[in-house]
Amino acid sequence: MTSPLRALSFLRHIPHFTPFAVAALLLGTATSFTGPYLPLFAREAAHMSPLSLGVFMTLVSLSGILISTGLARWSDRRPGNRAVVLLTVLAAAVGFALLSMTRSYLPLVLIGCLFLGTGAGAFPQLFALARAGFGMAGPELAERGMITLRSVFSMAWMLGPAVAALILARLGFTGLFLATAACYLTVGLPLLLARFRPAPRPPASERDSAGTPPGDAGPARRPLALVALSFVLYGISNNMGFIALPLHVTGALHAPESTVGFLVGLCALLEIPFILGFALWPRRVPHERLITLSFALFAGYFVLLALAPAVWVLAAAQLVRAAVIAVTTTLGMAYFQELMPGRTGTALTLYTNTGSVGAVLSGVVSGAFAQAFGYQAVFLLCAGLTGAAFLLLAALTLRQPGGSPVPGPGQQTGVPGSPEVVRPARSL
Repeated sequence: MTSPLRALSFLRHIPHFTPFAVAALLLGTATSFTGPYLPLFAREAAHMSPLSLGVFMTLVSLSGILISTGLARWSDRRPGNRAVVLLTVLAAAVGFALLSMTRSYLPLVLIGCLFLGTGAGAFPQLFALARAGFGMAGPELAERGMITLRSVFSMAWMLGPAVAALILARLGFTGLFLATAACYLTVGLPLLLARFRPAPRPPASERDSAGTPPGDAGPARRPLALVALSFVLYGISNNMGFIALPLHVTGALHAPESTVGFLVGLCALLEIPFILGFALWPRRVPHERLITLSFALFAGYFVLLALAPAVWVLAAAQLVRAAVIAVTTTLGMAYFQELMPGRTGTALTLYTNTGSVGAVLSGVVSGAFAQAFGYQAVFLLCAGLTGAAFLLLAALTLRQPGGSPVPGPGQQTGVPGSPEVVRPARSL
């Protein structure tokens, strides 16, 4: 069997992988610094009630959806445009710098909607820019590079929350937000230093026909709205669980804030082997089937959280969460590009926006539900919503059988052993 280090040698054939990897690592660090602790900031520093916290998170997510959708349309018209990425990271840096000086509710909402909402487009736009650059290496290497790039982003979450906990303990939320702003500012540096040419955009006729071959009931033939709805249900539960976990750990289980960083970092550490496995070794199971299975596992994860009597059970449950996130984030991006061949920026933004729509709905729902029944009940609600996502995607698969076909002998694929046919450089 090929060693992991030797298997990763394909990265040297991908143009400008290193600057994109550095940018992804810095972006992951910036998001990992504040992701686990923003609910704690709202409760402890801004003194928000569960409901007002939910409204705040909802408004920020809603603005992120609207702004990132507009940015996606712009980037798809001009592939390889670094200005979009630079705009998003600069807005996020300004937003967190302002948060470090603000504790009043209305200014926090305005800062969150305008600056953090724009910063929400950084992740899909960075990956869309990378996909345009990687396309010069061909579709096979480009997809493997994208999967590896996603693992680099996850690596930042392995240590980022723990480092953020140390900053929070010494410098408070002011120091944490200023450190986050500095990370966002540095994301653009490797992109400014790199000189790359995006892959030529194929003609419109090729992009339109780049999906599923005629007569194949594969992912490109799935009802896009219903697939997106299943991801929205998953996104609602994922966001509600992410909001509830730090508050449940520090409140009901009386654990210190550093425990939150430990749990989030442990999950990120466990994600990396799963994600790299998708890039390095052959895979015979279609994207759609793995995603459907991951939804079922996630429902069980939330039941386990609701019943967990101690932190060690939560730590053990992170193995399940890591597997689910590895599948839904890495293969989810590729799945949406199968559904929307030739529109990388829009596909990645739609995928990201399903999580953002989930955040919009989860903010108010989790706040109201927690205020009425407590955060353990929120986990049970998450289990029900994720179970519904599983049933919906499974029903679509049964109604339109086929999915991503497993290639036969001699058939070319996007990644060795993967179920994807070769597509133009603009799609995965």
